[in-house]
Amino acid sequence: MGKVLTDDQLLLVTLLIQVGVMAALASILIRSERFGRILFQPRRSLRERWHVALLLGALLGFGVFVRILLNYNAADLSLIGTLMAGLVAGPITGGIVGLMVGLPAALLGGELLAVPMGLLYGLVGGGIHRACPSKEEIWHFSPVPVLNAYQFIKTWIQQRKIIDWRTVIFGVCIGLEALRLVLSRRFGSRLLFSFDPHSNIALLCMFVSAISCLGVPLRIWGSARTERMLKEQESLVLRARFEALRSQINPHFLFNTLNSIASSIRSDPDRAREIIVKLSRILRRLLSSDQDFVPLREELEFIDAYLDIEVIRFGRDKLRILKAVDEDSLDVLVPAMMLQPLVENAVRHGIAPKLDGGRITLRATRRSDGTRLEVEDDGVGIRGEPAGEAMSRGIGIKNVNERLQVAFGPEARLHIDSRPGAGTRVWAHIPNSNGAAFRPQERGKDGHQNRRR
Repeated sequence: MGKVLTDDQLLLVTLLIQVGVMAALASILIRSERFGRILFQPRRSLRERWHVALLLGALLGFGVFVRILLNYNAADLSLIGTLMAGLVAGPITGGIVGLMVGLPAALLGGELLAVPMGLLYGLVGGGIHRACPSKEEIWHFSPVPVLNAYQFIKTWIQQRKIIDWRTVIFGVCIGLEALRLVLSRRFGSRLLFSFDPHSNIALLCMFVSAISCLGVPLRIWGSARTERMLKEQESLVLRARFEALRSQINPHFLFNTLNSIASSIRSDPDRAREIIVKLSRILRRLLSSDQDFVPLREELEFIDAYLDIEVIRFGRDKLRILKAVDEDSLDVLVPAMMLQPLVENAVRHGIAPKLDGGRITLRATRRSDGTRLEVEDDGVGIRGEPAGEAMSRGIGIKNVNERLQVAFGPEARLHIDSRPGAGTRVWAHIPNSNGAAFRPQERGKDGHQNRRR
């Protein structure tokens, strides 16, 4: 016959199972995007507090049902779970959860002290939540008691702070569990459920288990909170870098256009006036839109306005523009002011040095995995240096390349193919998935800003 476990040995097994159940419950809950978003907000609305309370109360209350109906004590995490709810969400949530776990025990099991104890646990946890000046101390509460004691000593030595909130939580948890045990022994387990250890080692393990059941979910959720904050900071850094790159392109374009006006103002005033009018339209469009991403349709409309200026400068016989754009690619989102530096390079370095002029071709091809954008010219090509070095040297094209990689990843980088005397082709791949490092800013009520000329 197998060896039968003693009461204390069975208690230790039950306590271990409780810690595992609490860890599993915390891991499952944090997978919910909505739960995590509400839980990590610095301030919650009353409706959001009710959502958290009802969810935690239902799960912990179910454990009470299992204990009473199936006599499976390891499922009951009601009081320590109520303390946790108050710590992370405040006294309102803690009080609601306390009622939801106390009422089933009182109604089904006759445990009349379960309701006041549930309220006590929830309100005490909520009081600590309100009183603690830094919620970081709650999220960093350790499930290992020795670490909490070490933290108290470290804080006292370094900062001379008598109150360390992690130590306060530790002491409150031990005190409430001790009160629960005393009341259960005084009035009987039929009025208040509690484990009843028979040895000092089992008693110590019961308190350690309570600390672990409280600390494990707090540490799991605290780690998830830290990870979320790091992702948000990374997104902000990427947006700042994206804006910095875009701000370098606009002055670059403006400087070159003003040079064109200056070179024409004496020799051909009418042409200079026409360039100024078209430039004012372009600047009005730039100033009226602060979008990071625009549909390809809008980007091509902007390029049309820019090329109108260049055609005026060079003459229609010397600069010809062709387009080969798939209709279903016009709604693809691309970084604003992406094509202009590529077209500008094609005009200045490809077509301008060629005596008889040339042709610039814009292509947009929709594929199964994304959209391929191309700017090709039949100009003089890149001479005297590899195409890759030319891309790293030019301000405009270099910035476009960096913006693409910041927004869509390294697979969206620019590619250059150039042959001296035969022209240059620059292309990029925009993936289908909306996997940009950050989402485009919210657009207007009409959904986009199409301004046709």
